[in-house]
Amino acid sequence: MLSQKINYLIEELGHEVILCTSEHKNNSFVYQLSDKLKHIDLGINYIRSKSYFHPKNLLKSTKHFKALKATIKNEKPNVIISVNYTPEQYFIPFIEKQIPKVKEFHSSGISIKKANGMSGKLKYQLFKSFSRYNSLIVLNQDEVKYYPFENVTVIPNFIKLESHNTILKKENIIVAAGRIAPVKQFDHLIRAWSKIAHQFPDWQVKIYGDGDEKLAQILNHLISELKVPNIRLMGPTTDLKNEMEKGSVYAMTSATECFPMVLLEAQAARMALISYDCPYGPRNIIKDNVTGVLTPHNSIEDFSKLLKDLLLDQEKRKRLGNLSQLGVAALSEQRIMLKWQKLFKSLK
Repeated sequence: MLSQKINYLIEELGHEVILCTSEHKNNSFVYQLSDKLKHIDLGINYIRSKSYFHPKNLLKSTKHFKALKATIKNEKPNVIISVNYTPEQYFIPFIEKQIPKVKEFHSSGISIKKANGMSGKLKYQLFKSFSRYNSLIVLNQDEVKYYPFENVTVIPNFIKLESHNTILKKENIIVAAGRIAPVKQFDHLIRAWSKIAHQFPDWQVKIYGDGDEKLAQILNHLISELKVPNIRLMGPTTDLKNEMEKGSVYAMTSATECFPMVLLEAQAARMALISYDCPYGPRNIIKDNVTGVLTPHNSIEDFSKLLKDLLLDQEKRKRLGNLSQLGVAALSEQRIMLKWQKLFKSLK
């Protein structure tokens, strides 16, 4: 999303954009970025194996504050946008008070709790510092309630609608994708599939993504332990679009999702969607039994049953896929970036 927004701001809207990172380490960019982008890396290099509240990282955050302050003073931006979850999200409002500042939230606010103990109280005080931003951006209306501040605005992610094959030959493939992390709950999908897999020997389940290697081992062990046929962890892919165009069903069993881009990609590929009704992204993308199927949150039994019904009904899969593709047009790049442009004008 960040790369696509940067490119649109530069190439379509004519803005100058500076991308300021804290630990790029001379790596190549994963996604293509405009050659007009100015990139500054501060070389902070946090110790990612430790908490940001670890003394060594706290020292690094002091260095980060000073380096970012000097960069902002030198570059004199018109707007500052915080897009990630490293420590600068808390101290940006205190660096330069005159420049409008925007904070984006890309995960569900349901995880924000007024925790007990010193650490919990500190985190809550830091959370309250978000009130100092001029505008807070959340991805859907359900998230607004978690941010008791003024100037909360809903701007969803967009999908860059690329050309798809006009005639898609759908295969008996169920696709899931995302980083291998506990929040994605791929173990739920494995268990749900284990209940019905023997009834669908000509179907495959493919899970794409990388991440926690230890968790990947646990998931593979679960597949072996349950003796689940026709399901595999495929690792990462550079061509998920092609895999989705072949697939018939997209399955999501996440604990939380704020606004999952992968559902938009599946819609564009005319897949029938089935997802847990988790907080709060899927329900803001899927219209139940119109563009997809929402199932009770964290109910493996219900997910398995509704997935079985979907696999047995080819006409329903085709209908959901076609309507799903039509619905995604409302989240086009042009429509959503117009909202950003209006926000910038309001801040000026």
